Amino acid sequence: MSLIGTLSLSDAQEILWDVVVIGAGVAGSVVAREAARAGHRVLLVDKRHFPRRKVCGACLNDVALNVLLQIGLSDEIEAFGGPQLNRLTLHCGSRAITVPLPGGRAISREGLDAALIRAAIDMQVEFLPDVFAKVGRINTDSRVVRLQQAGHETCLNARAIVVASGLDGLGLPNSDEWTTRIVPSSRVGAGCVIDDSSDDYQAGTIWMAVGAGGYAGLVRVEDGRINIAGAFDRDYLRRHGSPALATKSLLEKAKFSIPRQLLSADWQGTVPLTRTTTPVASCRVFLIGDAAGYVEPFTGEGMAWGLLTARHVTCFVGQAVSARQWSPAIANDWKTEYRRLMQSRQRFCRLWARLLRSPTLVSLTLSALAAWPWLARRIIERVNSHSEHERLAHECRS
Repeated sequence: MSLIGTLSLSDAQEILWDVVVIGAGVAGSVVAREAARAGHRVLLVDKRHFPRRKVCGACLNDVALNVLLQIGLSDEIEAFGGPQLNRLTLHCGSRAITVPLPGGRAISREGLDAALIRAAIDMQVEFLPDVFAKVGRINTDSRVVRLQQAGHETCLNARAIVVASGLDGLGLPNSDEWTTRIVPSSRVGAGCVIDDSSDDYQAGTIWMAVGAGGYAGLVRVEDGRINIAGAFDRDYLRRHGSPALATKSLLEKAKFSIPRQLLSADWQGTVPLTRTTTPVASCRVFLIGDAAGYVEPFTGEGMAWGLLTARHVTCFVGQAVSARQWSPAIANDWKTEYRRLMQSRQRFCRLWARLLRSPTLVSLTLSALAAWPWLARRIIERVNSHSEHERLAHECRS
């Protein structure tokens, strides 16, 4: 079902907003809902029309589900009936290992994003799709957001802005305020969702094929379709000519079956994945999720990171709304908290991303994990641990 805007562009520009959230993915929708739940007047904007497809592994891991439970959105997830994830099967050449997962759900991004936007609207968030948004100049007690829709440009003002626009970031390539560093060797992502009624790739398992030029993961989502998402070296993609052929090569070498519609599917690609944008907070602007930084994920970390930062940034956003005179301390506090939330997690995934680039190391690792199953469990538990995040991120002060 299509999600339409709740107000017009001309109506939006007449309002001084407490919070404007740029990007209506999982992170943006959740932070918009949380800000509205705190009593703020919130506008959520996105350049796309919803529901929309997105290159994503479609896996909510245990960390992500825990965040949704804590903020009262677990019923929305249960309503999907998406398969519960209970194991990860990883193949590299002739080596393979299956590792139990502590929890998780497989849900399509079309369904998940639309459900979270509806939950935000139910909390009185105003929603404006099909709009390009950029952060603008600084005012005394607010900041400008520049909007463009169907060739019409306008501006509005907000006490606080949250950028949750994914790998698109701020949309300001020549900004003096932010710097985005893209790792030169960064892989690019590609993905599709296909209808498949075969008995291959049973629900509840993440299937991952690792090769010399990248890796691809497959999982069945709530309606039985197979979601495929991969990360590839750019030279590897050029040699094969398309993401479909690159994925086919990986699956064949891993001895996986080839889904019938793999080559005819409608594939989407991404910009280079591994990147960092600094600073993650500036005058009345907070970056969360992939907009702040991205590392090739392992089993659903991307959405977990987005949800964690969305939940924990809310009180800093509240401080910005209350501050008629901006205090740099608010930005510094979010930078500190962001590092506490993300530094060790991204470092861990960065290590695994490097490992996955070497099939020889992957093969040796799989042999070691097969010999010592407890080590595999410890690694998965480390990825899915959320005990440190069950505390409040920051004691909000007036």
